[in-house]
Parts: sequence; structure tokens; C-alpha cells
Amino acid sequence: MIKRKILKHRIIKQVSVMLVIAFFITSFASVNSVRAAGDSTETAGVVSETDKETTTEAVTEATTEAVPEVTTEATTAAKKKKVEPIAITISAAGDCTLGVDTRYNDAFNQYYAANNAAYFLKKVKPVFSKDDITIVNFEGTLTESTDRQDKSFTFKGPAKYAKILKKGSVEVVTLANNHSYDFGYQGFEDTKKTLKKNKIAYCYKSTIAYKTVKGVKVAIIGFNQLDGDGEADVKAAIKKAKKKKAKIIICNFHWGIERDYYPDDDQRSLGRYAISQGASLVIGHHPHVLQGIEKYKGRYIVYSLGNFCFGGNMDPDDKDTMIFQQTFYIKKGKLQKTNDAKIIPCSLSGVSYTNDFQPRVLKGKEKKALLSRMRTFSSGMNVKIKSSGKLK
Repeated sequence: MIKRKILKHRIIKQVSVMLVIAFFITSFASVNSVRAAGDSTETAGVVSETDKETTTEAVTEATTEAVPEVTTEATTAAKKKKVEPIAITISAAGDCTLGVDTRYNDAFNQYYAANNAAYFLKKVKPVFSKDDITIVNFEGTLTESTDRQDKSFTFKGPAKYAKILKKGSVEVVTLANNHSYDFGYQGFEDTKKTLKKNKIAYCYKSTIAYKTVKGVKVAIIGFNQLDGDGEADVKAAIKKAKKKKAKIIICNFHWGIERDYYPDDDQRSLGRYAISQGASLVIGHHPHVLQGIEKYKGRYIVYSLGNFCFGGNMDPDDKDTMIFQQTFYIKKGKLQKTNDAKIIPCSLSGVSYTNDFQPRVLKGKEKKALLSRMRTFSSGMNVKIKSSGKLK
């Protein structure tokens, strides 16, 4: 009985030893199998736990795969990043005569003596100072020349009057009008020299004013239809501006009939032609009163802006005027089709009973009345004028 128990104990012990040996053999075979399969996980010592190997392997694979995925997503996001357009706001106002014809009155000079250069455009400067470019029609001369031409009206002021434009935040003027030679060649040359000295750009026929804003080149061109400028001149000037890589092209025209509230056929034909040739905006002067606005091929023709800071008349019958303002958008080097334009109703005088030569922005009933007039003048011209002054 005792022998049997001893024998049974030995058998159990041997079986246990065999099982342990079998376990180590199996474990060793498993490790070699993993290594033979090309396991990329390396350890500093002996691999003892299969679970640790599996975890390490998973982390390694996740890390290896995550890097290219993040890089790819970042690159794709960069490529798909939205390019914001460049916004350029341009304001245009009407006839500015900074001086007088002393044969009739000396009022403008008296206002300058009693005030200063900043006085005249003080009430509209908040508009002009917030835009990128302000353009006006400079109607007259800045000269000491006595070579008065044989005309009904000849206007001149001293060189210091250029400060009126500078203080009022006006950057560009057109000289293409019927008063640039009021005091002959010398008067015209003096005017250009004075403007240049005050860093105010000017345009006159084939002489184009260029302004670079936020890296975008803007061309401002001036034509005088009364002096014979026509389609050939328009085509050549716009072509020249395009060659200079101008992305925005503003064409100013001196045209029409004085004190007529509606454009004639020549105005409409030439304005449309300019748009067809590539003008971004057409601005008109000379009638001394407001005329309508036409939307043609998605672009605006402002037929007349009327008088503005006008020293040529002490008390005009019609004091209504306006500032036309448009924001252009350039994206990837191209002018976008947008409709961000408005008119800002103004009076050429700070008071109603005379001309104090200080244009002001209209509000309330006065603003409403002027907008109503502009809707009438613009009837049939494919444009709508909202109560805010925005165009549609």
C-alpha cells in the first residue's frame, strides 16, 4: 500500500516536470516564431510577456502611420485655405474750383483768408480719409500767370491752395477739362508743378495717374470730350493702362451740356464704349449739376457729379451734389464682379442761403430728397438706389 502511494507520487511529479518543460518549449517556440515573422519591435533584454509585445507593436504601428496622416492633412488644409480678396475703396466728387475769376468776385479768397486750408473740405474729410483713393475734377489753375485767355470765365488761385486738397485727403485730380488752360500754357504747367510738389497725382488725356494700393495698381484717366477726345483716345489710354498691369481703371470724362440733368447721346455712347474697352468705372463732369447713374455690363457710369468745392459761383441755384463711392475687390490678381457701390448725398455749401465753399454730407429729409432726385435722373438706366444710398 505504501509502495503504491510512493509510485503514484513519483508519477505525478514526473508529469508536472514534463508539463513545465512542455510549457517552456512552447513559449520558446512562440518567441522564435514572432521573431521569424519579422516583428519590428526590439527590446533591450529578454522578451518575457506576449501581451507587452503586442501592446508595443500596436503603439509602434500607430505612431508610424500617424505621422504621414497628419502631414497629409496639414498640406491639404494649406492648399484649401481660402484666399481673401483685396478690398480697395475709391471715392469720386465733382468740380473743385479753388480760386476765383476776379472780374466777378473775390469771395473764395476771402474765405481762405478768414479761415485756413483745412476749412473747405473739413465736413467731408471723414468720408475721404477712410477710403483708399479720392478723386475730384480740378477745374481751374494754381498760378501767378497773368496770361488770361479770352473766355467768359477764367479761374485761378495761388499755389498754396493745393493744401486744400491735401488737408481734405484728396489724392488724385483730373485736369482734363475746359479750365486747365485759363491762363495759358504757363498756367497749366504751374498747376501741374504745384500738384506734384504737394504729392497730388493728376491725369490729363494720355497722362495717366497710377496709384498702388495694397499691392494693386489703379489707373485714373482723364478725357475731355469738349476738346475732341473720342473712342480712339479712350481705346489707346485703356490699352496703355492694361499694359502697365492696372487691375482697376477709372475713366473721367468732361462732357455733356451745362445745367442739363440728363446725359446726351454722346455721353451715353462714349461711356458705354469705355466700359466695353475695360474701364472699371466711368465718372462724368462739366454739367455743374447732378445727372443719373447707369449700370452697363455690370459696371457703373456716373454721368455727372455736379459742383463740389466750387469757387466759381457765390450762390448756385442748385446746391445738390454727391460723393460716389465704390469698393472694388481683387482676388488672385483679378477684378471680381461685385456690386459694392453707393452715393453719399451732399450739398456744396454748409449753409442754404449762400455758398460758403464747404461741402457737407446731407442727412434726414435733405438726404431723402436728393436720393429721390437721383432715382428720377437714373430712370431706365438699369440701376436701383436704396434709401441708404447703396446701388443695386
